[in-house]
Amino acid sequence: MSDEKPIIDQLKDEERIKIDIPVEEDAAGAKAGTTDVVEEFKRLGRQFADTLEGIFNSAEARRMETEVRAGMKSFADEVEKVFNQAKESPAASRVKEEAVDVKERVETGEIGRKAQEGMVGGLRWLSTELEKLANQFTPADKDEPVAEKSPTE
Repeated sequence: MSDEKPIIDQLKDEERIKIDIPVEEDAAGAKAGTTDVVEEFKRLGRQFADTLEGIFNSAEARRMETEVRAGMKSFADEVEKVFNQAKESPAASRVKEEAVDVKERVETGEIGRKAQEGMVGGLRWLSTELEKLANQFTPADKDEPVAEKSPTE
């Protein structure tokens, strides 16, 4: 990374941003000033892209990428090893048996029925609350008398 600093300093010295502000704001002058700004932004964008490309293609960046890839592969190998050991453990067998038991209870309907009842109740409540909220923002019909609602409703 120490090689990049002189390159960046050199780029800074070579390409200084110049912004010309027109003194008179006639149509031709304003357009010329805008063009200068646009051109300078284009140049800045090219400089920035070139600098990033130089950094990412440097030997240091390639070495770091290689190290990160090797570290990630090592991490993945260790995680896979632990998972394989866990699958073969007695605790994993117990968890699998419990999961089969829960699956059977859901399939027989006991848990499924209770979950469905809870969900239906929750959806009814939500629908009622949304209706109350909508009524607060919907103007009442002219034929119906306006009923005042308390702010807690």
